[in-house]
Amino acid sequence: MQALLIEPADLIAEAIGKQLALCKVNHDRLDLNGLRDLVGGHGSADIAHDAIIIGDVGDTEACVAMLRARNVTAAIICLIERRCANTTAGILRAGADDVLVKPVVSTEIRARLEAIRRRSYGLTSNAVTVGRLTVFLDGRDPEVDGERLRLSQREHAILSVLALNHRRVVSKEHIYEEVYGLSGSDPLDKVIDVYICKLRKKIDTATGGGRYIETVYGRGYKFEAPPDHVAPDRAQLMLDRWSNAGGLAAPRVPFIPPVVPSSAARAAARVAGR
Repeated sequence: MQALLIEPADLIAEAIGKQLALCKVNHDRLDLNGLRDLVGGHGSADIAHDAIIIGDVGDTEACVAMLRARNVTAAIICLIERRCANTTAGILRAGADDVLVKPVVSTEIRARLEAIRRRSYGLTSNAVTVGRLTVFLDGRDPEVDGERLRLSQREHAILSVLALNHRRVVSKEHIYEEVYGLSGSDPLDKVIDVYICKLRKKIDTATGGGRYIETVYGRGYKFEAPPDHVAPDRAQLMLDRWSNAGGLAAPRVPFIPPVVPSSAARAAARVAGR
């Protein structure tokens, strides 16, 4: 995931950058002059990042509105100094996707970026189930029929890109940019090929011969379940896991019926109230 941090203060930008590094989000930084240069022309602003994180830029609401007016489609997360319902509402209505109060913590900002990214792909959770394989987009290893499939960091990153584009052809260039960042160099096709080969072998071994990653020659790769692989009932798996953890064995709160006063008691109360 590639983020663009807009923050004029060096110390604050350094602190936010450390949190982004902790949650493994690659980022570039712009100050106010860089932002003006970026959006100063006419038409759409050329921003190839997945997300924009806006710090103290003065009028945050106006900055967000300006980016959206320049047809910037990247997710926008704004950082504010203190919690204020009116300020948050204005920023969200201007086009931001989320608002966080400083200081930010790596785990929270990563989770919020994942949630925004998930919604942009029309997903309702961090789990993408394809046949017998479940891919988690929050850093966990995938599962085959509920059993963990151990992957390296690069393998997991590449599989996540394929899972987000389930049943769609993904080019090597797109995979490279998502996994390695905006390096400005030509994509290393052989690097992607090597990791795809490793992924295929691991998935093949875990599923007993299932070919989930198809090569579309001249275009890239497509991630799709073989026709004979039936997807497990994930809701039932979660219900079983919750039940085994004691979720269904929790004591129920007893129902205590309300006490209804008799007619004599009601009459005495009316007399006392006069």
